[in-house]
Amino acid sequence: MRMHRSRSVAALLAIVAITGCGKKVDLDAPLAFAPADTPYVIANLEPLPQAAVARMADQMQASWSLALPMVDKLIDGALAKNASDDTAAGQIDAKSARVAKAILAEIRTRDTPEKWQQVGLGPNVRSAIYGVGILPVMRVELADVDAFRAMVARVEQNAGDKLATARVGEQDVWTIGDAHAQVLIAIEGKHLVATVVPGTADEAMKRRALGLDRPASSLAETDAVGVFNKARGYLPYGSGWIDTRRVLALVNDDPAIAAFAEKAGMPKTALDATCRSELDAIAAKMPRFGFGYTAFDADKMAVHARLDLDPALAKSLAALPGALPGARSPNALFDLAFALPILRGRDFLVAQADAIAAAPYKCALLADLNEAATESKAKLDQTIPPPIADLSGARATLDSLVLPDAATSKELEFSGRILIGSSNPSFLTGLAQMAVPGLQKITLAPDGKAVAIPSDALPGDIGGKFELYVAMTPTVLGISVGKDQAAKLEAAVAAKPASAGTLLETNVSGAIYTLAADGMQQYADKLPPDPDMREMLESQRKMYALYAQWFRQIDFNVAFGADGIDFQETVDFAKH
Repeated sequence: MRMHRSRSVAALLAIVAITGCGKKVDLDAPLAFAPADTPYVIANLEPLPQAAVARMADQMQASWSLALPMVDKLIDGALAKNASDDTAAGQIDAKSARVAKAILAEIRTRDTPEKWQQVGLGPNVRSAIYGVGILPVMRVELADVDAFRAMVARVEQNAGDKLATARVGEQDVWTIGDAHAQVLIAIEGKHLVATVVPGTADEAMKRRALGLDRPASSLAETDAVGVFNKARGYLPYGSGWIDTRRVLALVNDDPAIAAFAEKAGMPKTALDATCRSELDAIAAKMPRFGFGYTAFDADKMAVHARLDLDPALAKSLAALPGALPGARSPNALFDLAFALPILRGRDFLVAQADAIAAAPYKCALLADLNEAATESKAKLDQTIPPPIADLSGARATLDSLVLPDAATSKELEFSGRILIGSSNPSFLTGLAQMAVPGLQKITLAPDGKAVAIPSDALPGDIGGKFELYVAMTPTVLGISVGKDQAAKLEAAVAAKPASAGTLLETNVSGAIYTLAADGMQQYADKLPPDPDMREMLESQRKMYALYAQWFRQIDFNVAFGADGIDFQETVDFAKH
């Protein structure tokens, strides 16, 4: 009696703690169906901000008429393969083609959020992609269930055939697939749910994947995505992770994997305790890849991702890259810099090989890693001569570019710089002077001053066509091409370098897409008359022209940090 009473009190306290001290769990949220131990997830906890939706709507309206004809051609091409060779890859059967074309007919003119709401879809919804075990599930809130059902009915009518259906318990589902794999699609309450299961999946597996049998604990209950967003500084508009240790464990344990493998003729090999332990130890070195938005509005979109690493491994990697030469040129057409930690990288790889040699893997599946470590140690443990050993990084900057045009007799013109980071740049200049004797007339000091390269110092096909300057500091050698580049070169070699740990950084101006569109037009003009090819190139040219209107600048960088490898992309949108 006393034990029963104490359990009741404990249960009551738990309820009070959940309802009084924490926020109420939304049992209708997509994440309420995602298992707390899901191996992967990406979800938006809140609908996208209206300003961002308006921008995306404008972009969709401009690009929709260009994108869909490409899909039409893909369907027609797949049908043609089917007619000419029933063993060719990339085929599509006639019924599937009719359904695909009926779907395209439904969405062809839906280039605004308002038009999408007419078929039950809209931007002001939440969605999630997650794993039930290894099985992928997509769950999206519908803005209007009846409108979506009506759209499916029109697709069936226009296709001249009903979609295949089945029942899982009391739930009606649409099915696509064969004995190897099946796609299940269902409307559950206000959710559209889609998943992929083995063709031999039993009802229990289908119920779990569809969420008809809910998980014992869900991501909505644990608020794991919200906690993750807060820790990483992510916005609630789309974030998630891949749990590498969980994925690896499921490859061996998940019955769905075994069913897929059996149908594919790949018999499952059971892993013993040693293999499990060693594979988990490898995954533990990089346990999670997480990602999310850090900015998302009408003017900017920024995405961050991180491959989490074991602290000791992260510390070793962070010590590899030195400072990149020069600094980012935000107004350039294109700017790319990358680290070249030749000696440090070699030493890091040798250390990894030594660690494996000292404690070889015992799992038979990992025998190749033992062999690879031995072979790589022999190849890496050699002297690397200068100037390769002296390199630390490089940067290429393109300030301007004019494409050649035979119709107007316009020649290629460009301006920019190349910087090479080195602990001994004087050795590089000495090699250049040995290779091109005309350069020996140049006296270059490590003072950062730009020195003109005389036109007669270079071969005839280069000399005289471009203005060339060279400058050097104790750690950077720089070369510029084009007019008015001397001052820019001096500023570049003297610029405070990017922080240590940066592996790669780049920025691209939206204007580069204008050049790409122009170049594609010139290429198309030189092609023989081929209507299909010209139509494809014209569509691509128009897409590049749209990109030039949409994007002001795109930045991307990769860095080794204390917690892992960080990836950051920022898109600044053009203001109109």
